Amino acid sequence: MAWTTADSVLSAWIGDDKPSDAALVGTWIGKAERLIRSRVPTIQARITAGEVDLMENAQDVVSAMVQRVFRNPEGVRTRQESTGPFGGSVTYGGDQPGSLSLTDDEASRLSPASASRGVFTVDTIPVSSEFSPNYAPVVSL
Repeated sequence: MAWTTADSVLSAWIGDDKPSDAALVGTWIGKAERLIRSRVPTIQARITAGEVDLMENAQDVVSAMVQRVFRNPEGVRTRQESTGPFGGSVTYGGDQPGSLSLTDDEASRLSPASASRGVFTVDTIPVSSEFSPNYAPVVSL
C-alpha cells in the first residue's frame, strides 16, 4: 500500500527546481517506501492499526527522501559556480548526498516508541543503604 503520492511530494516542493515527470517521482516514492519497510518492518501494521500521526510522518519522510534525490541527482558534496567577480557555492549534507537514504532522525520518527525512545535508569544505591528506596533495616534479636 502506497503512503505517498507524486502530487503530495510535488506540492511540498520548495524552490524553482520542481521535477516535471510525476511518473519518475512515483518510481522514487516506491523505492523510498520499500527502504522504509525494510528498516522499520512493523510500520505497515502500525499504520493500518491507526497509530497517531504515523501515516503523516511516513508521508513527510518519504517526501524528504525523494526530494533529496531530485535536488542532487549527481550525488556531489559541493558545487561551486563563478561568473566574473561573482561566485557562489552549495554544500550538500549527509553521509551520501543525493542518494536515497533514511536519516537516523527520520527512522526514529517512524520506529515504535519503545524501540527508538527508550529511557531507563540504573539504581546505584545498594539496598543495604538507608538512602535506598528498598532499604529495610536489619533487626537483630
